[in-house]
Amino acid sequence: MEPHGPRIQSGPHPSTNRSLLSLPRLLLAIAVSAWAGSVAQAQPPAESGIARDARAGTPLPCLHVELLDAEDRAVAHTVTDSEGTFVLVAPAAGVYRVGFDIFGWQRLEGAADTLRDGDMRERVYPLSFGESVGPDFPDVAKLRRGEGTGWHSAAAGKPDAELRFAMSKREPAKAGAAVAQYVVDVTGRVRPDSWRPIASSHPDFLAALRAHVPAMRYQPARLDGRPVCQLVRNEVRFEWVGPVLTMTLFN
Repeated sequence: MEPHGPRIQSGPHPSTNRSLLSLPRLLLAIAVSAWAGSVAQAQPPAESGIARDARAGTPLPCLHVELLDAEDRAVAHTVTDSEGTFVLVAPAAGVYRVGFDIFGWQRLEGAADTLRDGDMRERVYPLSFGESVGPDFPDVAKLRRGEGTGWHSAAAGKPDAELRFAMSKREPAKAGAAVAQYVVDVTGRVRPDSWRPIASSHPDFLAALRAHVPAMRYQPARLDGRPVCQLVRNEVRFEWVGPVLTMTLFN
């Protein structure tokens, strides 16, 4: 005969079992929610804007833009799109400036910003680069050695034809220069519709540089290893050495 009294059930009550099984799921949901919140709060800061020509007011496409930290180191690179817009993401909170670079010309810089996680600064930048690289052409090899691993500027290659200057237009008593701006595309060729004259001491010098554009060849700029377009300025100097006219291109 079985004894009377309450029957003792081995193991947890079914309702308790269900509660215990749901506990890990609840803890996981809480953890995921907390992680997602922390990720949202810790979004890196960024600088964005539009680069425009200060004189014409037009956008500057394919312009190399870099993010400079408090120690003047470039920590991020990009190029502007067809409307001159760009976004640079900072590696962490800190003090940053935006730098605008045409190879060989003096870098232009924006104001310093103190950025916190999640900040996004937006500005329109009217830019005016100089009309010449300077009294002497800079050392191109030295400039390239100063570029970081994430960015390499377009490099002039061997042209399809040499720069020519019409014999009838040579003026032995005069020297001069011409400066023009254009976009080098991802194949290393100059976009014909991007040509823009910047300065010239004589219209014939500028015409000679313009006629040379279809023959120009470049190694395209590279951003993190991939080819990208780049806004380039080139200066050609015409000098007489005795009866011989020499023509020197910067880039």
